[in-house]
Amino acid sequence: MGILKDSNFYIGMRKIKSILAIIIGFAIWQIVRIPFPDLEVHPIFVYLYGMLEIRETSEKTKIMGIRRLKATAVGLLVGLPMLALYIYLQEFIQPQWMQIGLHLLLILVGTLITLTLGKIVGCGTLTGVAAVVFIIMMVSHADHERYFYAVLRALQTVIGVAVAWLLNVKLFPYSGDNQ
Repeated sequence: MGILKDSNFYIGMRKIKSILAIIIGFAIWQIVRIPFPDLEVHPIFVYLYGMLEIRETSEKTKIMGIRRLKATAVGLLVGLPMLALYIYLQEFIQPQWMQIGLHLLLILVGTLITLTLGKIVGCGTLTGVAAVVFIIMMVSHADHERYFYAVLRALQTVIGVAVAWLLNVKLFPYSGDNQ
């Protein structure tokens, strides 16, 4: 008894490409880890963006991949200096409630700047992703690890998008797509 193409259990090329994206992303990440063995074994953002950018057409993969890279770059470009500013100003403000207020103010201002810049540079529907990148940088991890985490996240995003592009645009483009 075969599985019908109409059924929910049908495994098509998009699902196969998604699995291949994880496998290839994992392999690339293990090469990255050779000089940096303390990096995590599983690169979550490579997996996520490798799968998310396997779009329904090769053209959408190209367009959305570029937008995702732009969004990540915008989040980093706003986040890195805002984070440095927060860490610098934190030393001069002693009551913890004032530090929290400063942190919140910088998150709000930085989010507004990130959303505006994302719109200007053409992130399109992924403008919110730029703000997510910014917010994650501002609120997660210990102060001394934030810069490293930001660069690591950007690297994983680039790898994931590149893997999706390789699979969906170059190796297994959808029939009828104009490359």
